[in-house]
Amino acid sequence: MSHPRVALAILGIGLFVVCGPWPGQAAAQVSIDVGGVHIQVGDSPPPPPSGVEVLTRGPVHEAFAQPVIFDEGAGFTTTRRPPAPLDEIVPDQKPEGNHVLWIPGYWSWDTDRADFIWVSGCWRAVPPKTCWVPGYWAAGRGGYQWIAGFWDTDDAEEIEYLPAPPASLEEGPPGAGSPSNIWIPGCWVRHEGRYAWRPGFWEQARPDWVWEPAHYVSTPRGWVYVDGYWDYPLDRRGVAFLPVYCPPGVYGRANFQYSPEMVLDLGVLTLNLFSSPQRHQYYFGDYYGPEYAREGFHPWYEASDHHDWYDPIFVHQQWQHRDDRNWAATQRTEYAHRTADQSLRPARTYEAMQAQVARLPEKDRRQAQTARPMREVVSQKTTPFKFDTVDAKTREATASRAKDVHDYKDKRAQWEAPAAAPRTGPEPKAVVTPREVVTPREVVTPREVVTPREPARTEPTPIREMEKPVPKHEPAPAARDVQPEKVKIPKPPIVVREPPHDKALTPPPKPTHPNPDLNAQPKHTEEAPDHSKDSKDSKDSKDKDAPDKGKPERK
Repeated sequence: MSHPRVALAILGIGLFVVCGPWPGQAAAQVSIDVGGVHIQVGDSPPPPPSGVEVLTRGPVHEAFAQPVIFDEGAGFTTTRRPPAPLDEIVPDQKPEGNHVLWIPGYWSWDTDRADFIWVSGCWRAVPPKTCWVPGYWAAGRGGYQWIAGFWDTDDAEEIEYLPAPPASLEEGPPGAGSPSNIWIPGCWVRHEGRYAWRPGFWEQARPDWVWEPAHYVSTPRGWVYVDGYWDYPLDRRGVAFLPVYCPPGVYGRANFQYSPEMVLDLGVLTLNLFSSPQRHQYYFGDYYGPEYAREGFHPWYEASDHHDWYDPIFVHQQWQHRDDRNWAATQRTEYAHRTADQSLRPARTYEAMQAQVARLPEKDRRQAQTARPMREVVSQKTTPFKFDTVDAKTREATASRAKDVHDYKDKRAQWEAPAAAPRTGPEPKAVVTPREVVTPREVVTPREVVTPREPARTEPTPIREMEKPVPKHEPAPAARDVQPEKVKIPKPPIVVREPPHDKALTPPPKPTHPNPDLNAQPKHTEEAPDHSKDSKDSKDSKDKDAPDKGKPERK
């Protein structure tokens, strides 16, 4: 090769490095032989490990975004045991800021495949003054039930487990309200040893903050009250990655490792966003059609039609589009079009998405491309974040924290396990507080405290212990409140030890809630929602020994 050609090649390489790829072009990898030396310039996304299928549909990581569930039906249960967590390697780029932490992935059940898929970890801007309590699969007689994770207060040293709250009295806002406000739903709260209804109210909306209202999370040990908090809008929450399918023959290989690379495009996420109240998760992608409605997958806007759950993302975006009176109706219309016409639906795998995008006219590609390689996101600056390279020290610390999250999850499963084996004789009298409760809808039994000297049990622990259901034609018996139970917890690994000083990361003051209405009474005649009979119709929950999923199970 002549010297002029070498010089031109080096000049071209230099221009590529300085200028980067053309706008709209994915980062490419260029290979050139210069004087016998093989030179590679640019980055192309590395292929996933052999046998791993990257999916453009599935759950959004629960720590990244969750619908808020007010009235829970039966939790989601599968008869299959979840595998051990994947050896997940953190990506080599992260959004800058000490408030952005890596939260590892977890297994989720995919009904269509009748198998587990891996929900990839995410870079998450931790909501101010919170810590993450990860979800887990709880073993019980009916199989394995998903227990949702939640954001707790960052200074929590214990978790209080409560009897089941009554059914929500929330009925939505009374009227339209001011355009500058959002409606914050009501919630049952503890007041002098019993439940009292705290009404909803109007609160000033914040352009850069999303309010996550107070609610309860059901666990095998009791119900946990999660106080309301300010969170970041979707585009400021970090980076969410696509889930993957790994057959057992793949993740079972020796030394198998997986590193997420394909990023969920948050700019088009809500075009195909669904809520599954039973699973406590958002789902994205192609969940259109009556078969998915029967399985409990609801378009995100349906939370405004029902009051069993709340969609903070929809409420925030509806407020952002408050000047467009037809915005909410447009969401429904577009979903109806994609339900009726399968050709309008998004692809289900990353490979199929690439082929779909290539066939479309340029003007239609934006909405169809639901994910991009991480390197392209970084180079094209498609998010509000700047990115840092993950050096060896940061990678080691992040990997250690990820292990701590898995350990914390296992410890949570242990301390939330029911404290006593199933009773075969008559139930003892309940331990009650001096005050009468606003009647919960189920008879609640007390829990025994297990001392360290108690021998370990050999038979499986039930997910929930229930009284015999009260027939519908008989009035529910009077119920009293059992004593709440507090459990000391270890320090959570996902917490920002040093709060950021950036004003943009400082949340507004918490809203001032109205006083509880001590005269409000629960609804005795209504049952908790069945959420479209999710469990009863699911393809993976046909074990005859599984608990009745058509009725709510409450402690």
